[in-house]
Amino acid sequence: MEFIKKHKTSLIIATVCLFLIVLACFAVYRMFYPSNSKSIYGDRLTNAPVIDNNAIEQIKSSINESGLVTDVKYEKKVATMRFFIYVKSDTDLDDAKELSDIILNFLSQEIIKFYDIEIILTDPEGVNEAYPALGYHSKSADEFSWSSNVVEDGEENEE
Repeated sequence: MEFIKKHKTSLIIATVCLFLIVLACFAVYRMFYPSNSKSIYGDRLTNAPVIDNNAIEQIKSSINESGLVTDVKYEKKVATMRFFIYVKSDTDLDDAKELSDIILNFLSQEIIKFYDIEIILTDPEGVNEAYPALGYHSKSADEFSWSSNVVEDGEENEE
């Protein structure tokens, strides 16, 4: 008891410091490990329209039936729909770009206005130098914007 009376101020300071250290550790824990009960994407997808699997299968089969491609794969990440289209080596880039119309025709306006759509056109054999090409349709756009491996006249190839 005498020890407590003799070091009363030091013990109070030590107790307050210990409490502050525990509080700081808790704050750091909450900062680096937020609540797991909430979605990591926030509330961006709460009113997202449902993408029907039948529509995706119809898109894939219609693109395959065009005769321009060897395979089509699809994935959805958050609010982006991605179509990986593997074209035949003799497919012209402009003809392959027209496959984007098939995708837009099978999707509802509600889905088109909510999701961004990416199309990655690749030649798996690597013969056609026009590929890879990337098409991007923003939810606020009316049509796809394209970037490709083709160098236009007047531009220099950066390779």
